[in-house]
Amino acid sequence: MDIESYFQQQAAAVGALANAEGEFVATAFTRHCGEILTEAGEFDDIEVLDFEGAGTNQRKLKVNGYDLENADNSIAVVASVHYGTETIQTLSATDAKAALRALHYFLLDALDGSFMQGREQSSPAYQLAWDLRSRGRNVSRYRLYLMTDARLSDRLRSLPSEDIHGIPVDFHLWDIERFHQLHQSQSGHEPLQIDLTEWANQGLPALRVESTPEFATYLTSVPGRVLSSLYGKHGSRLLESNVRSYLSNRGKINKGIRATIHSAPQNFMAFNNGVTATATSVTTSEDGSSILSIEDLQIVNGGQTTASLFFVQREAKSEGVLDGVFVQMKLVVVAPALAAELIPNISRFANSQNAVSSADFFSNSPYHVRLAELSRKVLVPSRSGAVHSTHWYYERTRGQYENERSKLSRSEAVRFENLNPKSQKFDKPALAKYLMSWDQRPHTVSAGAQKNFVAFADIVAKSWDKDPDQFNEQYFKETVAKGILFAEVRNVIKNADWYRKAYLANIAAYTVAKIASLVERQGQGKVFDFDAVWSAQAVPDSVLVVANQVGRLVQEVLTSEHRSTTNVTEWAKKAQCWDTVKAMPYTLPSDFLSALVDAATVAARGKAAKANQKVDNGIGLQTRLYEIPTEHWKALEGFAGENRVASPTDMSILGLMTGRKSGVPSERQAARLIQLVANANERGFTLFSPW
Repeated sequence: MDIESYFQQQAAAVGALANAEGEFVATAFTRHCGEILTEAGEFDDIEVLDFEGAGTNQRKLKVNGYDLENADNSIAVVASVHYGTETIQTLSATDAKAALRALHYFLLDALDGSFMQGREQSSPAYQLAWDLRSRGRNVSRYRLYLMTDARLSDRLRSLPSEDIHGIPVDFHLWDIERFHQLHQSQSGHEPLQIDLTEWANQGLPALRVESTPEFATYLTSVPGRVLSSLYGKHGSRLLESNVRSYLSNRGKINKGIRATIHSAPQNFMAFNNGVTATATSVTTSEDGSSILSIEDLQIVNGGQTTASLFFVQREAKSEGVLDGVFVQMKLVVVAPALAAELIPNISRFANSQNAVSSADFFSNSPYHVRLAELSRKVLVPSRSGAVHSTHWYYERTRGQYENERSKLSRSEAVRFENLNPKSQKFDKPALAKYLMSWDQRPHTVSAGAQKNFVAFADIVAKSWDKDPDQFNEQYFKETVAKGILFAEVRNVIKNADWYRKAYLANIAAYTVAKIASLVERQGQGKVFDFDAVWSAQAVPDSVLVVANQVGRLVQEVLTSEHRSTTNVTEWAKKAQCWDTVKAMPYTLPSDFLSALVDAATVAARGKAAKANQKVDNGIGLQTRLYEIPTEHWKALEGFAGENRVASPTDMSILGLMTGRKSGVPSERQAARLIQLVANANERGFTLFSPW
């Protein structure tokens, strides 16, 4: 996709988001770009706000977003410049510097307390300033971002770092060209360019120990100060997204690591398991004995070691605290074209000996594959006057919808959009938000898309391991119905006369959770009828009346003067906030209660759907078998016989696929054949895999 097409696509996405959120297009632009950079690893989770005003000595102040929840104790603040024009504009160096200067001044006024003088305490900008000041010096660095839909002037491509009270300040410039480059990258994040000669003139001595067409492996010993400095400079961007959750306890240092550094630094490498990292390329010295630079360095195992070294150095009184500390590193260099496929697996197996839940690798989960398959298959009930049948399109990876549409001819693209309306598209963060809200975890939802998704993934991964057949067509319909409920509840709140135009996402999540809690407590064994919502593709008016009333109560709790945390968005993240909302008295009206259904009815639907899913699974297995050429099955037969992979029964069933025997494998036999292929893969058979 060229940059012009990307610009138009981004503008359309921002416009749709503005309509959905009921906010200014400029605000939606910040939200949209924040979501992109969160997924790319720049932010943990960004909060959007709009403030422009005057500060000390009438200096212009500006802030459009922030992220306080970074594992490396850094703080990000954002200024946006949005033109919203039909063609790409150019942002001059003067205007770009002015926006960053206004953001910098906001940060200064917040830190010295002058911003809070005479301002409304309930405003999001005041609460951000209060949080910034309360952090004091417990910050590793400030990251100031400029995001724009324009093209930056060639005169401004980077800005030198500064400091505030000895704390480094970095500037990050994201214009339409850089967003486009990120979109085009196969990995979904902007590659880090690491020049190791900044720390070691001769680079890092390394031994190349293994090489295949797919990857090369290097072993090296990294000075602790180098690893600490890399983390200090790049933060959690160094950590492959699957392991970023290791650092949820921000700033905590492994006691064993600290003790070894202070008492026996020379033993650190012997006592520590080291780190495993990946890259897409390296530059080596002429004789190949040293690595000079690394492209797209990602630490996939050893994140806690890396972060702990950084925090030990940060808290130490002596600059040489890491002298003599070395960390062993295995660096796997993967061809760029294969990075998206191989790096998650390297991460998975590098962590297989640790207590890491399957949620850490959830981006490749069969749960997502199943949901995407169902979303392409299950037709939405026809509405009155509708001409086309439609789907609710589940976007398993960012940009999947547009990528799929762009491959089609114009007429085919029109048919695709008719079948999959953009208004019926949802993604992983939205999915997690809908389901976690109904599961009465609004405080987790309020913690941000990333943290909520990690928690959601952990729950679903465990459920999948117990019974994958529960994730079936009925589950998909109920999931979509929960999405419809969330959207309509949110819309009711947004248009309510009591709504104060702030904290909409938090109020909506808490309102949905409160309704779920009320049904559980007052439903007398009955449950919410999501099947009716799916059939109507709408929520009954009786439910929306309750949502309006409950939403008002939720807003009062969130913004109460007696809340235990000053910042409303931070208060919404606490379990105490949910306990307070859950305890609010409210009686469900009779028309709401009469629409509930017997739990046994819903259970029967689920049981029938599970049975159908088992049949579909069996058909899917059999279909997969016949997608594999007969020659490949014969090759497997030879491999299995030579390597004693298959039992006599397996070899007999295999004959059905090689032509030695007539007939078609049963579902049970198909499952055995798929397992046989997997076993052969583990022994070195590479011609084909189960999936």
